[in-house]
Amino acid sequence: MRVWGKRSSIAALTALVAPMAILLPTAAHAAAGGHKPPAPCSAGFVALTFDDGPSRTVTPGLVKILLEKKVPATFFMIGSRIKTAPGAGRLVQNSGFKIGNHTWDHPQLPQQSDAAIMHEMRSTAREMRADHLVPSNLMRPPYGAINARVRHDMRELHLVPVLWTIDSRDWAGGNSAQIAGRILGALRPHQQNIVLQHDGVNNSPASVGAVPEVVRVARHHGYCFTHLDEHGAMAHVDGPAPTPPVPPTPTIPSPTPAPSARTWVPRTQPSIDTSGALQVIDSWLAAPVLEEQYRTETSFRVLFGSPSGLVVPRS
Repeated sequence: MRVWGKRSSIAALTALVAPMAILLPTAAHAAAGGHKPPAPCSAGFVALTFDDGPSRTVTPGLVKILLEKKVPATFFMIGSRIKTAPGAGRLVQNSGFKIGNHTWDHPQLPQQSDAAIMHEMRSTAREMRADHLVPSNLMRPPYGAINARVRHDMRELHLVPVLWTIDSRDWAGGNSAQIAGRILGALRPHQQNIVLQHDGVNNSPASVGAVPEVVRVARHHGYCFTHLDEHGAMAHVDGPAPTPPVPPTPTIPSPTPAPSARTWVPRTQPSIDTSGALQVIDSWLAAPVLEEQYRTETSFRVLFGSPSGLVVPRS
């Protein structure tokens, strides 16, 4: 869908919708029939993590996708699930993925006694060893529930707590496209992008189905994928070191076409910031708007004050 904004001296901008992603093509893009993607890792890194497995039915398919896409990941496993699906656990390890502790049966640890907390973590570690798994020192408390006492108990067992910065909310529902949209919309350049997904909940097949799209779009926009290191931080293993962050420039330069033709903007970003120029011809501006399903869905209208700049705030 196209909308047209006429050049004027009005220094005002309005956005009628808050779309999932906005692509702003320039005339150079249309003429060239394509665009030059960002350099690998220029936006930073993403770490995929999967909780509540292993699952006999879901985990093998997930491992296959990750291997095909050459994407590292970290799996936080529940001890009782390892006991019922040891083969799926060994598949994860033998495929080169890191394994972490996620307790024996997923309780709220702050509500447990110290003895119960230690039992949850020790029982899971014992089950891992019994099934020939070699866990890392990483531990994710169920529900992200942690306090000073839980941290102390974890230190006693030389475990490092790991939470997340992006919740896919796959456990709450949604199809693969919706889950992918939640993850992609929350990515932040040059920040810790630790994604929480699940391979052991009812909606896990949809979450696994989101992985190829997350990988494709994130890499297209300059992200690389990595696992978590021994400190629970993102390790840089999927490409060159990231380029230093560039200070945001919330304006679009004047009508000179630039090599970069498209810019992807998350829903939650407060403004549109493009890496290339937006071509303005005959005082008109055209911009298609993409919704969550990655198709043209709705539109916005802008008025801008001079040929030298444009800022579109969220509505």
